[in-house]
Amino acid sequence: MIKKLGPAAAAIAAVLAIPAVHAQQLQARECNASNIAFVAEAIAKMPDGKQKQTASDEISAASEKMAMGKTDECKDHLLKASLQTK
Repeated sequence: MIKKLGPAAAAIAAVLAIPAVHAQQLQARECNASNIAFVAEAIAKMPDGKQKQTASDEISAASEKMAMGKTDECKDHLLKASLQTK
């Protein structure tokens, strides 16, 4: 009976891992002008308020870090800005 659970357990684990893959893709968003512009456009459509200000600050920081060649820091700020638009 344990052998019968092996493939089933593996299939269940694979299905449960799908959301983790999507979360990693969100975190791994490449820091480039296109992605920054995409998030900036979403920010522009947000209603005024604290969340929009935070997103604006983060996207500005992402742009600055990209210009400095600090891609890991840029990715962090881009993710933070993107999350504010949700």
